[in-house]
Amino acid sequence: MKIKTFKATTFSEALRLVKKELSENAVILSTQEKKGFRPSVEITAGIDYDAGHVPGTVSVTQASPREQAGQPALVDEIKSEIGNLRKTIESMKNRGYEVALPERKKMIMDFLRRQSVREEYALLICEKARNVEDIPLLIASDIRIKRQNGTRKAVMLIGPTGVGKTTTIAKLAAQAVKNRKRVAIVNLDTYRIGAVEQMRIYANILGIPLATASNTQELKEALEKFAKTRDVIFIDTTGRNPRDEQYVKGLEEACKAVDIPLELHLLMNANGDDAFMIESERAYRNLPIDYLGFSKIDEAVRYGPLYNVLLTYRKPVAYLTTGQRVPGDIEYPTVNRLASLILTKECASC
Repeated sequence: MKIKTFKATTFSEALRLVKKELSENAVILSTQEKKGFRPSVEITAGIDYDAGHVPGTVSVTQASPREQAGQPALVDEIKSEIGNLRKTIESMKNRGYEVALPERKKMIMDFLRRQSVREEYALLICEKARNVEDIPLLIASDIRIKRQNGTRKAVMLIGPTGVGKTTTIAKLAAQAVKNRKRVAIVNLDTYRIGAVEQMRIYANILGIPLATASNTQELKEALEKFAKTRDVIFIDTTGRNPRDEQYVKGLEEACKAVDIPLELHLLMNANGDDAFMIESERAYRNLPIDYLGFSKIDEAVRYGPLYNVLLTYRKPVAYLTTGQRVPGDIEYPTVNRLASLILTKECASC
């Protein structure tokens, strides 16, 4: 086993040196932060060549095909850095090691862990934060919010089973009606028992037209009809497990069938399993997602997973839903509101 200490000005820079010389399979044994006129960070890492690791091999993360033209290249760099950091942490855990941090950084790390922030994201905050009081600003700097005056002609909601797409569509439609918009709904959810009837009840209450489409051709025909007289058309989709490739392929075809300006919203359950939320990104990565929405905020125990999803997708947040009431229980958050929410529960005891 080869062990070496790497010195750099920041943790990220030192980590890059580790990967360059010892490969992505290197295990971090300890870290040390040095203050003074020229502050620095030292990382001691090791690699076991007997276990089949080859020195000097570095993997390259290719840019996601769903990244749209005009987005900063920095997004790809951040995703690559986070992905590499995740692999390093998993390798350490598998070999029984833990990241050794200075006491001040360890306190920040422990706090973020209590909030259910993933370790690779918590480490990035630890690098920048001087103390716990710096965390809200750092969290806020990673959050983007949808401008509410930018709704396009069609708004399609997608997401896993049970996330609350139908109820959320009813809330959004009610808000649009309240703002004197001419609204219609197209329901693609013919898979779930009672889904069409539930949406029909909401449409009747709101006094807006509803069309049901069982395939892309019927979707195109419904959109063409409503586009002539309606300001915004909400599209409800079937909720299925994102691991179902046929389901995701169907969503891709539905998006391509929309000939009018489309906003694609991914709705995630704030009380959902963090690993499942992150894993869903792999399934949805080829879809042209514009915005994120979070449902069932009122049911969540901790909100760190929201931050994990925000860093994974790098998309603006459009809304939060906080209950089952229609037309109420929907919120269009600010950056500060989301940052405060992510740090809720444990923050008051810092």
